[in-house]
Amino acid sequence: MASRTQGVYGDPLASAFGLSRAPTIVSRALHKSTLAVTELRGDLPNFGLTAPLPREDAYLVGLQLRACHDHDLYFDGRLMRPTNWCAGVTSIYDLRQGPVADIRDPFHCLMFYLPRVALNAVAAEAGAPPLNELRYQRAVGIDDTVARQLLSSVLPAIAQPEHAHPLFLDHVVMAMASHMAYAYGGVRARHVHHRGGLATWQLKRAMQLMSESLTEGPGLSRVAEECGLSPRHFARAFRQSTGVPPHRWLLQHRVQRAKDLLRTHALTLADIALRCGFADQSHFTRVFSREVGFSPGQWRRDL
Repeated sequence: MASRTQGVYGDPLASAFGLSRAPTIVSRALHKSTLAVTELRGDLPNFGLTAPLPREDAYLVGLQLRACHDHDLYFDGRLMRPTNWCAGVTSIYDLRQGPVADIRDPFHCLMFYLPRVALNAVAAEAGAPPLNELRYQRAVGIDDTVARQLLSSVLPAIAQPEHAHPLFLDHVVMAMASHMAYAYGGVRARHVHHRGGLATWQLKRAMQLMSESLTEGPGLSRVAEECGLSPRHFARAFRQSTGVPPHRWLLQHRVQRAKDLLRTHALTLADIALRCGFADQSHFTRVFSREVGFSPGQWRRDL
């Protein structure tokens, strides 16, 4: 995952808020649609008006990490006074309506960039018609537990992107797009019977791809494409076959590979960390300890 300059996310979004740049993660897990999460933060009061954002057929879905009660919103130039702008609420902005904010309180939020083409990809897979609108009340903060948990889960990845695997990030943004389509777009899934998990060749190919690239593994869409499936169908079928989602299986595989290398006593912990796809020894120790219950050094000494 890397930052791009197209669409209302990353640096173009940051500049509207008077920021030189903003931490961003980007995914194309849904039919090559760009999905992105950008962190915006301003610690000083009385920022003023944000710059106009390019109008496009997309939404921004915000998670307010800090209460920002004192600000106004404008949609197509018309003033709306926001309500319930507490920490933890979700806010939705239609980029076709030219949203502008007049901000007087300090602010801190995550902004999820969600094009309509991604919403319609979710709808098409569910056998539903294309979405006309997301249904929500403008300028009202929404207490949406699912959105809060999903977006909050990427905060560590934004802070330390070298510790985040593309499979995990793709999984989260895909789940977020699906949640928005179902919760606010009225998408209803077809009642179909899913016949088990992946075929043997598909499971073997998926595991091979992920195993061969522990350091820079493929994204969800690439693995799904190799199996001839959509990302959502692949993720569901993989979990049916293995009992865990793809990013969780890969994490367990990396830990198991680390155990194999720890048994040799020939490599340092730092070498093992890099060979198994961890950012550094600290990241390796933290993940291994959480998964195994012992630090790598303790586990090696107890062999």
